Amino acid sequence: MRSLRSKILALAALLVVFTLFSTISAVLLTANREVSNRADQILHKAANIAGQLSAGRHTRLRASGAVLAADQQFRNTVRAGDVTTVNGLLTAHRYRAEIDLAILLDADGRVLASTEWISAQNRHFPELVNLAMTEGPVPAYLAFQNHSYEVVTLPVGDGTPIAWLASGVLVEEAFAQRMSALTGLDVTLVARSADRASIVGSSLGDLDGTSLLNDLATADADAARVMRINTGDIEHVALLQPLLPGRPGIEVLLSEPLDAIMAPYRQLRYSALLLGTITLCLAVLGGLLLSRTITRPVNALVQAARRIRDGHYHQPVDVQGGAEVAELASALNAMQRGIADREEHITLHARFDGLTGLPTRLSALDELEAAILRAAPTEQPVTVMLVDLNNFSDIGSSLGHDISDALRCQAAERLRAGLDARHMLGRIEGDQFVAVLDGRNVDQATVIAEDLVRLLGGGLSVRDINVSVEARVGIASFPQHAADAEQLLQRAAIARNDARNSEVRICVYRDGNDGRNLRQMALLGDLRKAARHDEFRLYLQPKIRLSDGQVCGAEALVRWQHPGFGFLTPDQFIPIAEKSGNISLITNWALATAIRECRLWLEEGLDLPISVNLSSRDLQDKNLPCYVLELLRNHDLPARNLVLEITEEAVVLDFKHATLILECLRDLGIRIAVDDFGTGYSSLSLIKRLPVDELKIDRTFVTNLPVDTDDVAIVTAAISLAHNLGLQVIAEGVETQAALEWLADHGCEQAQGFLIGKPMPAEDFPAWACSYATEGARRMASDASAPKPASRTSSENSVPRTGTDCTSNASTVTGTSSARPRQSRLRPVAGTGA
Repeated sequence: MRSLRSKILALAALLVVFTLFSTISAVLLTANREVSNRADQILHKAANIAGQLSAGRHTRLRASGAVLAADQQFRNTVRAGDVTTVNGLLTAHRYRAEIDLAILLDADGRVLASTEWISAQNRHFPELVNLAMTEGPVPAYLAFQNHSYEVVTLPVGDGTPIAWLASGVLVEEAFAQRMSALTGLDVTLVARSADRASIVGSSLGDLDGTSLLNDLATADADAARVMRINTGDIEHVALLQPLLPGRPGIEVLLSEPLDAIMAPYRQLRYSALLLGTITLCLAVLGGLLLSRTITRPVNALVQAARRIRDGHYHQPVDVQGGAEVAELASALNAMQRGIADREEHITLHARFDGLTGLPTRLSALDELEAAILRAAPTEQPVTVMLVDLNNFSDIGSSLGHDISDALRCQAAERLRAGLDARHMLGRIEGDQFVAVLDGRNVDQATVIAEDLVRLLGGGLSVRDINVSVEARVGIASFPQHAADAEQLLQRAAIARNDARNSEVRICVYRDGNDGRNLRQMALLGDLRKAARHDEFRLYLQPKIRLSDGQVCGAEALVRWQHPGFGFLTPDQFIPIAEKSGNISLITNWALATAIRECRLWLEEGLDLPISVNLSSRDLQDKNLPCYVLELLRNHDLPARNLVLEITEEAVVLDFKHATLILECLRDLGIRIAVDDFGTGYSSLSLIKRLPVDELKIDRTFVTNLPVDTDDVAIVTAAISLAHNLGLQVIAEGVETQAALEWLADHGCEQAQGFLIGKPMPAEDFPAWACSYATEGARRMASDASAPKPASRTSSENSVPRTGTDCTSNASTVTGTSSARPRQSRLRPVAGTGA
């Protein structure tokens, strides 16, 4: 709030200062303009007075001189040449007219007679005579013996003058004082000649003449312009003009101290500054009061907001202020109530499942932590059971989510009924439930888990729909398996996953399973990088045509050369990819790499189709046909050279959409094969409705042919069914010569298995195919007499495949191969990592 208060004060002060500055500046500017105008008026008025004074003195000089020049006695005396009498008459004229100079000149300007003190001087003043002859009795200035005179020259005598009478007065300090008294200003008289200027009189007592003359020399002196000069330390405003208009020689400088002119306005300036200071103080004080009025309720609102932020919703916001503040306080109260209600609602849903009403994972974890804290001092057991219900996702997709939700609620009631009241049951997510058994060890928890499995095994019924439920239970106990709640729950989840993977109902956590779980997490994180960094390897397992024993194609399989874990077989990463939804990365890589490899075969003269496995997620991708078509076009590979293998299990998840995708692929000319026929979701009606071309009999029915009579019956029926539907039959897992001959005798078209060739690196396949074609039957006979490789116990026979088979990682092949490295001459496929 200090920041807001400071801003309000600063804003108030800034506005006042700006206003005062503007006002005072305008006042001072106006005052300065008025001072300038007043000075101009004063100086020009004084200049007029000085001009009138000079004009009056000129008139007096001319009148007194005209009287003497017209006197007959004076004329006769001048004609007689009586110098002494003339001097006396001039002296008398001087005192009578109160002048300072009287001179009688001849026509050439020579002095004939003068006042006493100048009569002895042998001087000539022709300029006075010439001026009088040309312009008449006009004033002139005469400098003589360091004195300056204002002189008027008149002719003596009628007609042709017998002499000229010059009458003059001194231009000096007394005249300046007299003019100053009349004008009220300081007056300085400046005499100018062609080469110099001097001050002949001034009313200024402490005048520095040299400095003044320098100022005048540099100033822009104009009779109509006011200028500023300094006399000593005092600044004057001054006006310089000739003493008589049009007569240079003597100039009068009228001046007035600037302080005297500014005196009337100085008080105005001080008053404006004082008023501004008072206004500023009042504005700051008012701003302070206003800021406190605003910031006090705002501060209270801020405190209330912080209280709400910290989760305290019970204290109402009560702030004193205006209507706006009251409205804001009311809005905060409404917001506080709304937040409290929503938070209570969120907390309720965060801690209790909205569907079943059971505690959520958060509540279960809190209860588990509390139980461990209670049991820790005496090391009493606390056991956690994680119960996973299968098939509910499929039920939701087929029967509707309302049915699946009702079944979940019924399953929760069954589980609750199978537990003691003091044991907590919660729902973690989806179809997973957790039970916290306080005081029960692993053996007791196992008994309880068996009861729960039996309760759920009886099936559930909603709206006359009966559904069987399979439950998988993982068990972990404190302090045997973990020391804290989070780790205990995690290890129960690991046990639950082990139960799911090993097809048992109940599994107790075993030490060492964490490392496997971490390994799976690491592989999951590296899957995308593997596709980008080309860590996958393409392996091929050959197929032969039983009618002539020739190679008729190969199935594309994927291996992973992991930088940390080494060479990985499909059973180590394919299930992880399927569960995480990353199987399409592997499929796309396998498609791009297999099609590019098949194109290389064509360039080398080997025209064989290649098979690639598709997963259930691939069949949900509507862009799959376009992607495959783009790969075929980019590598210029005929569609007949590509076979896509699917499983019945991959189709049933969304039969309609999967069928549409398969039809699009088949319309491109690609052959479709049903893989692992006889396992999983085998259905005759399903096979009839699928757009397929080939049927691959699963290895579990082929390996023991013709010894196992059940397998003989199943395979015979499958071959007959496929032929009746117009499908070719391929047998997988052929490992004995007897099985191979039996299949050929019963109409099976193709076969693949260890007897024919184990999976091999893609670059070795062309050489192997050529070698197999040349060796023929001798090769089969040689393989038949060799020791039989591992069959059902190998990973080749036990791991389901998506995008690959589950064979061992052996890369040797039957027969001799001359592998050579090859470089693709085709365009790479973007986004496959191949």
